[in-house]
Amino acid sequence: MNGRTLAVVALVLLAGCSLVADGGDPDDPADTLTPAPVPTDSPTATPSPLPSGLSADGSVSPSALATAHIEAVVGTSYVWTEHSRVLTGDGDGNWSLARNRTRTIRLEDGRNYRSTRSQRVLWTGLGLEYLPTVERYADGQTRYVREGEGDDVTYHASDANDASDALAALAAGRVQAYLTVSNATVAAGRVDGGHRILVRSEGSGVIDGEYAANYTVEALVTGEGFVRRLGVSYRTERRGVPVRIEYDFTYREVGGVTVSPPAWIEEAREALDLQGGTPESEGTPAGPSRSN
Repeated sequence: MNGRTLAVVALVLLAGCSLVADGGDPDDPADTLTPAPVPTDSPTATPSPLPSGLSADGSVSPSALATAHIEAVVGTSYVWTEHSRVLTGDGDGNWSLARNRTRTIRLEDGRNYRSTRSQRVLWTGLGLEYLPTVERYADGQTRYVREGEGDDVTYHASDANDASDALAALAAGRVQAYLTVSNATVAAGRVDGGHRILVRSEGSGVIDGEYAANYTVEALVTGEGFVRRLGVSYRTERRGVPVRIEYDFTYREVGGVTVSPPAWIEEAREALDLQGGTPESEGTPAGPSRSN
C-alpha cells in the first residue's frame, strides 16, 4: 500500500467520523427517497469486471469501495449534491423534522471550487435551532468562507490548498457508513449512456454504527469504483424515540465543470481588506458585514 493510498484511507475514516458526529442528517419531511435508476439493458447477474469492494456474491467491502471512489474521482471536475435529514416519530405514525441539510460542491479542480451548505435545522430537545448557511469559494490562491444570514454575515480567508482528496472523501465517508451490507444484489447495465453497476440491499442490520430496520440502500457505481449515486433510508431508535434517516447524493456534470466567483466575492475581499488576493491574516474572520 503506497503513501497516497494510506492518506486516502485516513481521509475516508475521518469523513466517516464526521458523518457520525453530524448525525447523518434533506428538506421537506414529506419527500421520499429517490431510488437510483434501474439499468436500461437487461441486467447482468455477474457483471465483470467489478471495482474494488464489490463481489458478484453480494458481499460489499465499504472501505475498499470508498477508497476506490476517491481514487476514481480525484482529477476530474464535477458537481456533487447531498441531501440528508432525520425525522422523529411519536409512535403513532406521525413524523417531525428534527434535522436537515443540503450541500452542493461545484469543483473545477482542487484549488478552484465552490460549496454551499444550506441552513440546517437541529432539534435540541427544547425547540428548533437554525444553524447558518456556509459558503466556500476557492479561486486558485485564496479560499473564502462566508457564514451567516441576513445582516449577520462573517467572512474568513486562508490559502487555497489542494482539497481534491478531502472533498472526494465526503462522499466516500457516506459510502463507508451506508454500504455496510452483506446481502446486496449486484447487477450491470447502461444508465445515462454509460456502463453502471447497481448495488441494492434491503432488510435490517447495522448501518452507520446503529441497528437499522426497514432499510433500503442503493448505489450506482462505475467499473472504476466511482459511486455516482447513493441513496439510503432506514428506521432506528435513539434514546427511546423512533427515528427515520433519509440520505442521498448525486454526481452531475462530471468532467465538464468550470467555477465562477460568487456574487459576494467583492464584499468579502473588501471586508477582509485583501491585497493581491492573499489574506493578511490566514483564517482571520471579518465581520459582521452588510448583507447582499
